[in-house]
Amino acid sequence: MRGRLLTFCFGKALGQVVRENEKNVAASDDKALALALKGGDERAFDELVRRHQGRVYAVAYRLTGNREDALDVAQEALIKLYRKIGSWQPTGGFLPWLLRLTANQAIDHLRRRRRHRQEPLDEAFLPETEGAAVEPTVPGTAAEVRGREIDARVRAALDVLSPTQKTVFVLRHYEGLALAEIAEQLGCTVGSVKVHLFRSLKKLQRELRDLYDPES
Repeated sequence: MRGRLLTFCFGKALGQVVRENEKNVAASDDKALALALKGGDERAFDELVRRHQGRVYAVAYRLTGNREDALDVAQEALIKLYRKIGSWQPTGGFLPWLLRLTANQAIDHLRRRRRHRQEPLDEAFLPETEGAAVEPTVPGTAAEVRGREIDARVRAALDVLSPTQKTVFVLRHYEGLALAEIAEQLGCTVGSVKVHLFRSLKKLQRELRDLYDPES
């Protein structure tokens, strides 16, 4: 009886410890989790994946332009998170580092593989002036055809950007990272980031001029 009681009490106590540890992991901030992962805590990795996999996929999708490539890139980026966590430094933010890792993976992926299928971009890819004017469409209408044409044009315009320009543009305008955060992850100055951003905007403006300036 005493042995059974001790076993029961130990098992109950162990279960409570496990639950408390899980709560502690979920309540930890990114920096604490990243440090724990560097120390070999697998639970920290699981929590970081749960917390940021959606954001990683979003960046991958915006850079690759289709779901299949985005899923591949997101998976590889999360694997690299696990393998390369030793290179992350606590002095820098974890999320910007992870998004930069994702952007690099997307760029490498696009260099290795040409896309064989084009899918419509979501409205986030449209220039603000054009996105505001697009109305809901009915399949088969002229508006839908025009929308697909715009999607293809914007995709092509993004592709004319250099890898660095594309990364800076996506991280700034779609992920909302500060210029200083982007600079830290690129290993350059804020001034350099501004230059890349300015050049990317000029290129997009030039490529898409006829979409919002019928006189051009």
